Amino acid sequence: MKVEVKKVDKLKRIIKIEVTDEEFLAKKAEVYTQLGKNLKVPGFRPGNAPVEILEKYHDKFLKEEFLKEAIPFFYNKSLEQENLNPAAMPKIYDVNLTDRKIEFFAEFEIRPQIVLSDEDYKKLVIKDKDVYVSESEVEKILTNIKERIKRVVNKELSDDMVAHWASYPNIDKLKEAIRAEIFVEKLRDRREKINLQIFEQLLKNIKFDLPKVEVEKMHQQLLEHQIYTLKLQNTPPTDIEKYKKDLEDKLKPVAEEQTRLLYILNAIAQRENIKVENDLNVVIDFILSEAIFK
Repeated sequence: MKVEVKKVDKLKRIIKIEVTDEEFLAKKAEVYTQLGKNLKVPGFRPGNAPVEILEKYHDKFLKEEFLKEAIPFFYNKSLEQENLNPAAMPKIYDVNLTDRKIEFFAEFEIRPQIVLSDEDYKKLVIKDKDVYVSESEVEKILTNIKERIKRVVNKELSDDMVAHWASYPNIDKLKEAIRAEIFVEKLRDRREKINLQIFEQLLKNIKFDLPKVEVEKMHQQLLEHQIYTLKLQNTPPTDIEKYKKDLEDKLKPVAEEQTRLLYILNAIAQRENIKVENDLNVVIDFILSEAIFK
């Protein structure tokens, strides 16, 4: 197999693949023999007809099926031979098949090679604040609960009666539950802010080119999610169409940022031998374990 690699830019590649002689004939015989098991040929039992006879009766079908098998087979083999790692499926074109040769071109972008150092993601500085729930915050929520109940019963209730309405034995238990709920929400908000600090520093420290096809795929996914959300909110189709262009523009930098972060987190996982198992949060947790909190 002969493979020629053309470097179009930093990530885009075009490869020309040419397979001839014994390698081509061996693959052809393998595919044709397998297909021939289910093809009827006069004078032969299924699976016993020679390749030449099969071609005489089923030439078009055999060639079509052979291309389906041979192109991905030799394409993947060429990637392994040239040590290429595509970011997405290739564009296949100019396919030329003869009795003794197959030749085609494949165009694709490769995944970027990300070179990391410890300084890129270890000892990141994280600004943090203690999580605290004030009595005024609890009272504010409690007042809102009282107002909602008052609109239903149309009269003032004692604190313990309010607690009973909220399924708690007394006002102290209700306040305790409110305080816990506010605390959990603040913890969630704290973690989001910490994550944002991590992401900002990673994006600043680690630079590389992104495959356009990956960014476009992420952009489409984000756009579809936003449109789906609008539909759930019963937004009229005419309004969705009106918002679509604005959403497309706003989501482009988001798609690029998220794609870049995915590459970075996966690169860190690989460098640190972290088992991701479809959950990159374990990589963020690792970065946090190495971070400096201030």
